[in-house]
Amino acid sequence: MAKTKFCKRQVYAVETGDYAGQMFIVVTPTTKDIGCLSIPVMENVKVPRDALEYAVKSNIITFIETLPRKVYKVSEAQYLKNEDPDNRRQQFNTPNISHSEKSIEESSGDDAETS
Repeated sequence: MAKTKFCKRQVYAVETGDYAGQMFIVVTPTTKDIGCLSIPVMENVKVPRDALEYAVKSNIITFIETLPRKVYKVSEAQYLKNEDPDNRRQQFNTPNISHSEKSIEESSGDDAETS
């Protein structure tokens, strides 16, 4: 059988397995694996090419559509943001949060003394 050609902008629906109910948007197809953005979870998934080909032939995943370029750009940007190790989403300790937590602790201590 002919090999499946995975190209950027393609969307596949996952029918069964651990990713059932999700859709994979192909972002970085290589000879070894296919880098996809899984939606709605918005996580990057790298699937070995052979496994993805098997999934297509076994109806585990189904081709849905090729995204319009403008829509794909948003998905690609999210994929690249997820790949970035300096992603701001990983920085949970901002000064505002630390300050507000300290104020809460102080005010709860004051209430205990006045009661």
